[in-house]
Amino acid sequence: MIVENYFYRCSKEYINAIGPHLYNEIIDVIKLLPKRQKQAEINRDFFWLLTNKGWFFDSKPEKVTNTPPVELGITGINLPSLYEVNKNNRTLCLSSTTLNTKWRADFAKLFNNKLVQIEIEFGTVESMFKDFCGFQIAHYEHRLALGIEIVLSHPNKYFSHRKNAISGMAYLETAKNTLLAIGLECPIWLIGITEGITE
Repeated sequence: MIVENYFYRCSKEYINAIGPHLYNEIIDVIKLLPKRQKQAEINRDFFWLLTNKGWFFDSKPEKVTNTPPVELGITGINLPSLYEVNKNNRTLCLSSTTLNTKWRADFAKLFNNKLVQIEIEFGTVESMFKDFCGFQIAHYEHRLALGIEIVLSHPNKYFSHRKNAISGMAYLETAKNTLLAIGLECPIWLIGITEGITE
């Protein structure tokens, strides 16, 4: 997979100031994603690739087996180990610690006590808007340093075999236009992923 970046109220330098390896860590994870036929399979791959890098998760995606798919090349972790005591700090995924929203990001991690949250959004534009609101709330509470939103760049091409499944799906251009229209204060790194040859 290859990436298209859009930096909203942030930059690559800002991201690397949070954690010197943060930018490359995310890009490297995306480059390891194999081509999949369904959104659920991409979500599963993200789950394994990010938890292998120490990201905490809100909940496991559907159809996750006890071990990572062999083609991801991940060894040394399995689903039961991720649920061991103190292995998954799910509270970092909370959008708010003061409001009774119970919204949570998909993944979260601390870099030098700076919170970064990730949303993998292969759902609707409405779901993407909710992701942005969650980032804004966490930022307003002075908890979130960076929100990362990952969408498909061109779902109609990636899922050309499943035209009905992508109706209303969030994608990169819509996400960029939405961010500009709603004018959030939160730094958001918007990533569009697309199939392609990586180096």
